[in-house]
Amino acid sequence: MSVPATSHVDTRKYLLERVDEAAVVQLYADGFAELPLREKLLVYHLYRAALAGRDIYYDQRYASNLEMRDVLEEILTHADGIDPAALAEIQRYTKLFWINTGPYNNLTARKFVLKMTPQVFAAAGARAAANGARFPLRAGEGLDGMFARLERCFFDVEFDPIVTSKTPGPGKDILQASANNLYDGVSMSDLDGFDEGYALNSRLVRRDGTLVEEVYRAGGRYDT
Repeated sequence: MSVPATSHVDTRKYLLERVDEAAVVQLYADGFAELPLREKLLVYHLYRAALAGRDIYYDQRYASNLEMRDVLEEILTHADGIDPAALAEIQRYTKLFWINTGPYNNLTARKFVLKMTPQVFAAAGARAAANGARFPLRAGEGLDGMFARLERCFFDVEFDPIVTSKTPGPGKDILQASANNLYDGVSMSDLDGFDEGYALNSRLVRRDGTLVEEVYRAGGRYDT
C-alpha cells in the first residue's frame, strides 16, 4: 500500500489587518521569478498602467473622491501634534477609503462616514497645515472654506448616499440620484434618442444646453 506524500503546509502570513468589516490580505506572486523576461516586462507595464488608472477610477466613482483622498493623506502624512483619538479615527476611515476606492462600501455601494465631529476633523487639518500639509484649495478658498465645502462628503450619510441608485423612488431620476461621476447635469430623459459615440468610455455632461461626451483618452478628459 502506497503512503500518501506529506502535504505542504503554507506557513506564510496572509491576513495583515482587519478594518471594521474589511480584511486586508497579502497575496504572493508565486512563480514570478521563473517567468521569461518578456512576460516580466508585460507584468511591469500592466502594474504601471494600473497605477495610472487608479486615479481615473477614483474620479469615475465619485466626483469628490480625489479631493477627499488628498485631504486625508495630507493629514496622515503631517500628523505631528494631532489629537491621538482623532488621528486614530482618521486612520480607520482612510484605510476603508483606500480599500473601497472612496467613501462607498464595495458590496453595498452605500456611503460610510467619519465618526467624529466636523470641528475636530477641521482642527486636525489645521494642525496638519501648520506642519506643512498642502490641501486641495480652490481659487480664493481658505482652509476653513475647503473643510466646510467637503463637510457633507465626509459626515452626511444622506448626502450622495449611494454610488448607483437603481431604485431611487417615485418621481426621482436614476442618474441624478446616483453619486457616481459618469454623468453630470444629465437625467434619464436626456438620453432618449442620444447616440453615444464612446459608450462605456466617456463621461456625459451637459454643457451650454448640449450633451457632450468627455472621452477617457489622451486628448480627452484626463489629458495632461
